[in-house]
Amino acid sequence: MSDSTTASSVVLRTISEASAAATLAGQLPPDVTVAEDFPTEFSAGVARTVGKASPLGPFFIHRAVDDVVVGEIGGGFVATGTVEIGYAVVESAWGQGFATDAARALIGLARADPDIALIIAHTPLDRPASGRVLTKAGFTLIGEADDEHDGVPIRVNRWELRLAPNHPGQTSA
Repeated sequence: MSDSTTASSVVLRTISEASAAATLAGQLPPDVTVAEDFPTEFSAGVARTVGKASPLGPFFIHRAVDDVVVGEIGGGFVATGTVEIGYAVVESAWGQGFATDAARALIGLARADPDIALIIAHTPLDRPASGRVLTKAGFTLIGEADDEHDGVPIRVNRWELRLAPNHPGQTSA
């Protein structure tokens, strides 16, 4: 897999160990230019997943026009054939299509991986825009579920995207 993937308005680039360490130390990443309102609320959590050998990142979401980091996206296996993805975009970049394009790029990487048959995601009930991102990227709303964020129980919407039935990672029932 390449260290970067492009989808119209964004480029996904693997988050470096140096960027992860800086983020966890409360500093700005040393090897990229970030939006003024970086980090996102999930940056520290994302930084903890760097180096875990996931086929789906994590990645910085770079705005294609100026290469500025406007968020993160990534995913990891939660069961055989199933990955869960998550993403966050800085508030100054909301509503500009970056999250949708990043999700579509990540889905493209998932489709290329024969071990992935199902992609799931969860969105907070109070963030309908996150649900619209997933709808535009092809996900189906399955229903509500209990989840946890920073040790606090929350109610979320659960989304799924099944890859094509003939995808190598698809198992028969």
